[in-house]
Amino acid sequence: MTTKQTEKRKAKRPGIEEITLPVSGMTCAACVRKVEKTLRGLPGVEEANVNLSAGKAGVVFDTGRTDLSQMERAITDIGYEVPLARLDLLVLGMTPGHCDLIIEKALRALPGVRDVVVNCATDTVRVDYLDAAVSAAVIKKTVRELGYEVSEKGEGEAGADRERELRKQEIRRQRVNMLVAWPLAAIVMLGTFSEYEPLKGIVPSFMSEKLFLFALTTPLVLGPGRQFFVNSWNGLRRGLTDMNLLYATGIGAAYLIAVINTFFPDAGFGGEKATFYEAAALLIAFIGIAFAVLAVSFALLIPLMPFIVIGVCVWLLTRNSRAATVVRG
Repeated sequence: MTTKQTEKRKAKRPGIEEITLPVSGMTCAACVRKVEKTLRGLPGVEEANVNLSAGKAGVVFDTGRTDLSQMERAITDIGYEVPLARLDLLVLGMTPGHCDLIIEKALRALPGVRDVVVNCATDTVRVDYLDAAVSAAVIKKTVRELGYEVSEKGEGEAGADRERELRKQEIRRQRVNMLVAWPLAAIVMLGTFSEYEPLKGIVPSFMSEKLFLFALTTPLVLGPGRQFFVNSWNGLRRGLTDMNLLYATGIGAAYLIAVINTFFPDAGFGGEKATFYEAAALLIAFIGIAFAVLAVSFALLIPLMPFIVIGVCVWLLTRNSRAATVVRG
């Protein structure tokens, strides 16, 4: 069947597709006829042509009646194989115990992916897939959209050099985030507690103004904190949740309520003088440490991050409840 004929068939009947399957194990013309007969016998297959020298089978089929897995199983059942391609990826930004499940679930949802092995200790992901159904570019894009840095693992000295450079870039990025987050978070903390001893009378009064705290916290949320919101959104689009969602929820809730209290003081969130800027700033700063540590090596802070987030949120609610009681009193 010519390409023009196939295109005409597709144009006349939507749902008709043409793919090229790799087939190994064929040795003669009889093998070709056997594979062609098997594929043509599947429901929805309109044409099947096998090229012995290339080890390929071109199939025109109705996607509503058959699929790739049925063709693959049919070829395997008669003693031949549909060889898989393998892709080794270097994935930076993974944490053990959760990221591996997220990445594996997202990749296994792609058509043609047959096996996924995620190793957080070595920052690697190995994917076995049928390249007739999905490409390496789509696989890398899927992982990248989950919020990770992705590249193919190279071989030999050049590959090792590229891997080292990518790790250095990630370390630099997280280091900049940490260097921005901690000074701003410290100033926000000083301003928040400027009316308490021993800071009372030492810290300038303007540092406790809500607009001043808003001006300092907003760059934190839009800068170092942005990665948590982007990563959680990319995961949610695929029905996946990870620790980034917890980070984004804690930071976003604290920042949003603080902004509402700043510009709408009668909204009643925690009392007239209650602010939550310091919580958002501290969360970004502490989680930034963990990400910076992760970029260098896995440390004890990583498993403790959920507890740090929850602890800061509990401390925040307790502090503002007391502040509201004092204001009402």
